[in-house]
Amino acid sequence: MSINKITIFILFTITSLFAQNDSLKIKLYFAGDVTFANHFENHVKDNYTYAFKKLQWFSDADVSMFNLENPLTTNGQKVEKLYNFRAKPEYVEILKDAGIDIVTIANNHIYDYGPQGLFDTITNLSKGNIYYIGAGRNIFEARHPVIFYIKGKKVAFFAYYGTHKHSDSYPATADSAGTAMRRLKIIKEDIARFRDQVDVVIVNFHWGIEKAELPGKDQISFAHQVINYGADLIVGHHPHVLQGIEKYKNKIIAYSLGNFIFGGNSRKTYNTAVLQIDISGDTISATLIPIKVNYWQPSRLEGSEGEEVLDHIKKISAPFKESIFTKEMRE
Repeated sequence: MSINKITIFILFTITSLFAQNDSLKIKLYFAGDVTFANHFENHVKDNYTYAFKKLQWFSDADVSMFNLENPLTTNGQKVEKLYNFRAKPEYVEILKDAGIDIVTIANNHIYDYGPQGLFDTITNLSKGNIYYIGAGRNIFEARHPVIFYIKGKKVAFFAYYGTHKHSDSYPATADSAGTAMRRLKIIKEDIARFRDQVDVVIVNFHWGIEKAELPGKDQISFAHQVINYGADLIVGHHPHVLQGIEKYKNKIIAYSLGNFIFGGNSRKTYNTAVLQIDISGDTISATLIPIKVNYWQPSRLEGSEGEEVLDHIKKISAPFKESIFTKEMRE
């Protein structure tokens, strides 16, 4: 989708032009953690088309999104923490080549190079006509959604990370940059402010315990409450592994989509998945697309290997009272 930046301070609206005989079904793609730093940069260098060379269909969706877990900057002061990531500003071209429309930057690495790194990220994403949510120059910007107008529906995107300030979390305030905090009171207020103005509410959370294949009981309770507040879809990331996908009150909760293109470590080959969401009328349905990542280049997994990924996610979804597999979901 070709998107023109309107402003980062007001409600964002994108108008879809219908092709003749176009279906009214809305298709969204979501992927997990993406870091274009360190090992990714060393391998890819200035080849902006490398990462999505085998995933050209990503741009076919009405909206494609993932978690961008590094500032796009060469500036800023490194904050004191164990791991710091940043990627070249020119890597916004990778997002453009892939057909990425929006990223969440509400995560534990967006502030790795302080407020200047965050400011530069905002500037560079804006130059590339890539929308962002979950962090900003102040609390108003961090908490404000991006709203797309697609095929007659308004779809709102929110994102949150962190519950208080610490070495990995810098919450935005009225006069300082940072992320929107993942607190129920804040999320309830934000959804309530826009629920009557939009048709679909999508919330991203950067949360959970790294490498855990099951979400904690506190996360499940938290997610259920956010659905009760009016969210239609919750998309999670941070654990670096896939977690189960629950259905609750006929809404969808993807607790973690795992790593997508994660250059922050040296692991070169792994399997993951892309979440496809289809919205048709008042019905929201989910499909998982198995993905293999090889040298930070994802491609679609077919055959038995792809079935293994789906079977794994089905297994770790089994503890939920209802999941997207309850009626044998398949593509």
